[in-house]
Amino acid sequence: MKTLVISSCTSKKLNHNAPAAEMYTGQQHTLLMEGVNQVRTRYGQSALDLAIISAEYGLLNERDVISPYNVTFQGMKKAEILEKSRRLQLHERVTELIARYDTVFFLLGKEYVQALQLPLGESGPGEPAYRRGGVPESVTQIFLLGASYRRLIPDAPNVHFVPAGSALSQTLGVMGVALKGFVFKKMCEAVCREGLNLFEDIRRNPQMVRDIAMESQ
Repeated sequence: MKTLVISSCTSKKLNHNAPAAEMYTGQQHTLLMEGVNQVRTRYGQSALDLAIISAEYGLLNERDVISPYNVTFQGMKKAEILEKSRRLQLHERVTELIARYDTVFFLLGKEYVQALQLPLGESGPGEPAYRRGGVPESVTQIFLLGASYRRLIPDAPNVHFVPAGSALSQTLGVMGVALKGFVFKKMCEAVCREGLNLFEDIRRNPQMVRDIAMESQ
């Protein structure tokens, strides 16, 4: 099973050029990478893929070498977000990427979800879905997002909303800026204990992500 996590850039960064996976030093990214690296150490590099949405560069492969910058979607008005998203071709590029996976985890804040211009689409007959601009229904999309932003996530059989906001932050005793990275790291730790098949279990029941994090406390 092919698994992908898509996260966002963070305001804290290195002060020199670096691959995207190393550039961001914010808490969400740091915790996320700890989880990703644990899974890769246990099962190999191909066990889990990573992409990053940057308000400056658009959709980044983790190996893309980039320069430090000071641009974010956070705090932008919706019209500004959508205009910049169109210039960066985020909707098209994310659609093309995730169409090749079985399960995709989205660790994004409100503005970054808005920048995706959901829904990302569905497949139809003919050529591969990523060439048509659609996403097959077989691709399970799991969004970790604050409960008050549930309205941003479309209702579809393969699109799932996992509440990851202030209530969970208080329960886990984790600051909001670190929450999604913390939850994802705990899931990765569980995968390392129980095996890669846990990703398949989560695919069938995405709310397990939240349960795993709470059980870890």
